[in-house]
Amino acid sequence: MEDIYLGWPELLRKGLEKWGRVKPEGPSPRLVIITGMGGSGSTGDYVAALSSEKGAAPVIVSKSNRVPAYIGKEDLAFVISYSGNTLETRIAYRELLRRGVRVVVITSNGFLEKDAMEKNIPVVKVTPGIAPRTALPEMLYAVLGVMDAAGIGPVGRGEAEKAISFLEETMKNAVEEAYRIAEFIYRSQATPVIATHSPLEVLAIRGKNEFNENAKTPVKIDVAPEWAHNDIVGWEKPFTDKWCIVSISDPGDPVGAGLVDFMEKIYREKGYPVHRVTLKGSTLLEKLLYGSLVLGLASVKLARTRGIDPLETRSISLYKKNAPSILGLEP
Repeated sequence: MEDIYLGWPELLRKGLEKWGRVKPEGPSPRLVIITGMGGSGSTGDYVAALSSEKGAAPVIVSKSNRVPAYIGKEDLAFVISYSGNTLETRIAYRELLRRGVRVVVITSNGFLEKDAMEKNIPVVKVTPGIAPRTALPEMLYAVLGVMDAAGIGPVGRGEAEKAISFLEETMKNAVEEAYRIAEFIYRSQATPVIATHSPLEVLAIRGKNEFNENAKTPVKIDVAPEWAHNDIVGWEKPFTDKWCIVSISDPGDPVGAGLVDFMEKIYREKGYPVHRVTLKGSTLLEKLLYGSLVLGLASVKLARTRGIDPLETRSISLYKKNAPSILGLEP
């Protein structure tokens, strides 16, 4: 599994090869909705963060079988399911089509690819046969390429190309940092907290999911400045002191770095060990890719150190068996 993470530059190149090949028909959309679950859903989080910084259209992320009531024909939907068979995403896909929403499908295979091709709905295929959560780079570039072609993209092709070179240049640093994080958490023998500042909450969520799936451990997320209005009080009287803190800071954001400094002060006063990760990169895209690579590799390294198979997700398989009856539908 580590090899897939180390091969992220190649996955980004595959995404770049398809950049802009799909251009949605019709006028510029009122807003963009991205629907997907798990690793596919993380793609939506990243696009929303990038669009919030410099996009031309609002981006809504839906990690559910439900579609918000306000989504309609004026909007553009990206339906993302790496397998093409995720039940909640298939339900949302059908509802989007029922409402007449313009849809672009991102998938490697499965029901969604087949149904979309039969209905002449645009499809961007990604590399099959890997763990869905490791396919983030190619799925991300699939969405960004379509948005760029539609004139609403937060990232142009040139910036996307530059990010690939950046990730290759910093790969060695990313691996070393990942191993330091894994060693820190394992040595602490405590539940990890990923502490960061806005707009890096999407990176913290992605990191949490990686440690959940790969290392089989729960993770808490603290994001400032909102953290200072609720979570901070929760640290006054916790039931347990078995916490370790992985803080993430953007050195190009003085306010964000200052917030993380203050967060670390609170944690250290409680006696919790802290390991800071300083992001590399000159753009938000580069910082998110670098941070995701570091946390992904760290989660796999922690799993190996604990003697755990990072690919095995028994609880998710159990849920998928029960999902049709829970959702009231046939698979």
